[in-house]
Amino acid sequence: MNFDPYNEDEVDRWLARHDTDSLRRELIDALESLPPDYRDVLLLRDFEELTIGEIAARLGLSVPATKSRLHRARTLAREYLLA
Repeated sequence: MNFDPYNEDEVDRWLARHDTDSLRRELIDALESLPPDYRDVLLLRDFEELTIGEIAARLGLSVPATKSRLHRARTLAREYLLA
């Protein structure tokens, strides 16, 4: 069964059906499924908590390109997890 990755109720129900260990494994799988350019931006923002400007400078990207990659990375990761 596929979920709408933007429907918070569906996401909450999906999360409630998974224990912490399985969520951790699925998150790792989702991150590993991302192309490296998307994975790098996502990890820098959501795990290292760098700002968009800091990520852009580190990766040699423009701020708009960084925002675009981050949005796409989050979308792909969410789709992977909820597929």
